Amino acid sequence: VVIGLLVHANTLVGSSRNAHLSALRAGGPSAVGSSTAAAAASESPQAAAAAASESPQAGAAQHSQPAKASHVTATSEPAQHATPPLAATTPHAEAAPQGCPPTRKPYHVVMTAATGIYQEWQSRIAYYHYLKQKKAGGPCSDIGGFTRLFNSPSAAPDKLMDEIPTLVVKQLGHGSCDECDHGFIVMNRPWGAVQFVETEHFRNIPEEYLFFIETDHMMMRPPLNGATPEKPVGFGFYYMISTDPKLQPVVQKFLDPAIDIRTVDNVGPSPLLVHKAMLKRVARPWWDLSVKMKHDSDANHIFGWVLEMWGYNLAARNLGIRHTVSQSIQVEPQGIGTDDMADKDIYHYTFGLSLPGGWRVDKRQYYGGYPADHLRSPPACSARSAQIITNLWTEAAQQISNWPRRVEPIAEDPHAGSPFAKLLQLPVAKRGGVSDLLVGTGPWAWGRLKALYFFSRGVAYINNGDGPRSADAHNVGRGSWREQPDGSVRLTMCGRVYRLAF
Repeated sequence: VVIGLLVHANTLVGSSRNAHLSALRAGGPSAVGSSTAAAAASESPQAAAAAASESPQAGAAQHSQPAKASHVTATSEPAQHATPPLAATTPHAEAAPQGCPPTRKPYHVVMTAATGIYQEWQSRIAYYHYLKQKKAGGPCSDIGGFTRLFNSPSAAPDKLMDEIPTLVVKQLGHGSCDECDHGFIVMNRPWGAVQFVETEHFRNIPEEYLFFIETDHMMMRPPLNGATPEKPVGFGFYYMISTDPKLQPVVQKFLDPAIDIRTVDNVGPSPLLVHKAMLKRVARPWWDLSVKMKHDSDANHIFGWVLEMWGYNLAARNLGIRHTVSQSIQVEPQGIGTDDMADKDIYHYTFGLSLPGGWRVDKRQYYGGYPADHLRSPPACSARSAQIITNLWTEAAQQISNWPRRVEPIAEDPHAGSPFAKLLQLPVAKRGGVSDLLVGTGPWAWGRLKALYFFSRGVAYINNGDGPRSADAHNVGRGSWREQPDGSVRLTMCGRVYRLAF
């Protein structure tokens, strides 16, 4: 039972979101790894971009005409024997925008990727949202150019080469040889980094900083660059705690004995904001330590699917590197999801969402093919993350040219679940007391709720507070209310009962 104090909101504050950002021009990068899509100025880049991430069309990047992106190919030879990359061109530096703060530190986005349909559709969604946030952030955001670091057998190109700026590096072979994946495909990430830092492409990237992301990362707002040449910024993973009793013995096995285990930051190699010189310094130790861990039965068993993350983590710490640990750089919703989405930069959908009633979104549902360009909306009263991932996936799929799985929108009566329809189904409640004062009022602010309405016939209605889009029946919560003998109100909403005192 919750006793709530309700304060009537006399005016419903209009959305300040820029819901009509002009579409990105169809033109693409003028050289490898750089995006020349026009960026519109914004007085509040972070706020506008965060709002755009929840509105399917606000600030939408028109990806219907893929940009022509040059690509280069890197060899897989070790650094000391690296051969010049084929068809290498110089990443084009964008003109420095006028009027930007001197503290601006642009970074180059590097998305690690591998072959296969599963990685392909994720890469396209990630690149779409990069373009969108680059646009929404305006010319003074920290987002710079883009490179897909693509691990491919024999460094063979794929069909995304003309859509996404790409550097091709050689994928590890299968097995336990020196240039094999040791049965763990993610070993290609440090191996790709080893090759990356030895290419002319890397040397020609104009930005001093790099922002490492993965294919299942969707930008929701332009991340600010808080890194320095000496200190990267990484996300704090709850499963990367060095002092965890289960992990500590294995961590100590690979940590320099002179280093206090309590100073090991709970970060991995992605998402990661890092200076170029620091990545070059850590790439080879990251690979070498990951291989060493794969040959260690304890590390292989205990670290499991995050082994190469520990490879980066401990290689960096052994080099004396500390990180700024950020909890806002990304969010990883799982289970029924989370409402804690307001200050997050990236939606990482590594975990699936599953809600009562059979609604589910999980990337693993689409191992062998693309998701549809219309996903079923989550049920009312679901956590905010469920609405956001549905919007981000659907928006990207609808806007990207040649998305192979087009479906008709799910046929639904938009008025079937409306408050008016509910009113017609219920008997008229007996009026009197508080009921006379409440019927027809709203929006009320109550705790974190922005818009609670009291209708006649005992219908309660919660708008999620996302502007006009919330008129959709799937983006609201509906319940019932009834006055109690003591003058309080019994509110039933989303399967819970509350007692409201005025």
